[in-house]
Amino acid sequence: MKIRRTALVAVAAVALALVPSAAFAYGAGDYSNKGTVSDTTPAAGQSFTVTVTGPAGAQVTLTITSNPASIPDSAITIAGTKSLTKTTNSSGTAVFTVTLSQSGTFTLVATDTASGAVLSSQAVTVAAAAGSTGSLSSTGSNALPIALGAGALVLVGAGGVVLARRRSENAAA
Repeated sequence: MKIRRTALVAVAAVALALVPSAAFAYGAGDYSNKGTVSDTTPAAGQSFTVTVTGPAGAQVTLTITSNPASIPDSAITIAGTKSLTKTTNSSGTAVFTVTLSQSGTFTLVATDTASGAVLSSQAVTVAAAAGSTGSLSSTGSNALPIALGAGALVLVGAGGVVLARRRSENAAA
């Protein structure tokens, strides 16, 4: 009986640890991330396309910002501008051609002009030209080793509790 309770507590702890990952996967009914970028790591000066899907016949605005902010606006070209609005076709698709002429990280955000809803948010990293010094820092993390380690600790802890209870029951007898 006590082993079953301990096992249920361990399962509940693991489920609580995984709840945030399930929350991040939810996306029903919204328009977020309904776009694609043909190349997320283009070379400086190389054109690529951004395809956004949203409501049919809607005005979609693509805005690009740079990181670091010291990159001048002249390094960003979207058919001649830094922000461009297009009307989606009957299937709800708008295609933008973008050229980034300097290295850095750029954020491309497409919004429904009427409602302000974000249709797509993409990151593009333009590498420095060959022979250029400096590099971009690595961002993000790999959560798998952390999750596996947490699961192993939960199992070791549950085993320790079971072993301690058995010893105390044997000592009392």
